[in-house]
Amino acid sequence: MFFKHKHLLDDLRENGRRGAAEILSMKTLGGGSDLRAMWAPDEDLTSSWTDCRMKLRVVPADRSEAPFEAAVLTRIHTFKFKGSSVPVWYDPRDHSRVAVDYEADLARATHAQQDLDSLTHRYDQRPGLVWTPVGGKLLSLEVTAKAGKGRVTVARQLGAALTEPAQAAASCVHGQAARLVPELAGDWFAKHEIQLDEPYGGAPAGATAQEWAGAGLAIAAALVSLLSGRIARTDVAVTGGLTAAGELLPVPALKDKAFAAKHSYAQRVVAPAANEPDMRQIPERQRQDLEFVFVSTVDEALRAALAKHHIKGYLPPA
Repeated sequence: MFFKHKHLLDDLRENGRRGAAEILSMKTLGGGSDLRAMWAPDEDLTSSWTDCRMKLRVVPADRSEAPFEAAVLTRIHTFKFKGSSVPVWYDPRDHSRVAVDYEADLARATHAQQDLDSLTHRYDQRPGLVWTPVGGKLLSLEVTAKAGKGRVTVARQLGAALTEPAQAAASCVHGQAARLVPELAGDWFAKHEIQLDEPYGGAPAGATAQEWAGAGLAIAAALVSLLSGRIARTDVAVTGGLTAAGELLPVPALKDKAFAAKHSYAQRVVAPAANEPDMRQIPERQRQDLEFVFVSTVDEALRAALAKHHIKGYLPPA
């Protein structure tokens, strides 16, 4: 199988086109190492691999081409899960001919081992946690809740500048809860206090109030994640301002936010549709291996950032 895959990969690199693919499903086939080997230290990374069958949603690098689904047999060196993204090459005339570029994926993972702190978002999966670029860094924002009287509080280390975006995000989700979280009790917000924190330290130095305002959409996504049990995709960075009425606002310096996301090995950036013209300011080399999803509504942002299904048996905080 590997020889055939290598031959197809070489052919498509020469005659095909590049894209990124979301893993819709994956089944290991045996051979090579077991899955535990994919957690091996970097000195063993190049010798550990697993054969698998994947169903992929391929997004061409040329955005004029429509995404498509394909099934592939391949091998992987690094830990993957449903919702992960892998680099691929494909035949534009025959979408059944798709090859995962496992060598590029391995190179990316090996490089990432040099900065393990930046990989935290790949492995920390829990409801209420979303990652957003602020102040040149990919920052984690976590929403928790406890019994209370409807207050929204922000951890001291995040600063007062985040209070207004947090309150607007909570008001937006509250106002649209019947659609966004239909299983939630109607009086839930009145009986709980929502708390916003950064679980890995504190705010980046020099972050401005304008940059914090651009975290509103991420806060809303974190809150819906907490209430619904739908975990945020671990390769996604969310940015965008948000009003209490649910209007998405563009963020300044999308280029800087894309750099922060890529530097921390995110693979998808969710941003307001109004920021799409700013793509012209981002060099092609910086866009490589980053998928940009521009959204017009909170619903679209949640579909792009959160898992489709909730954790089995999950219940909102009592």
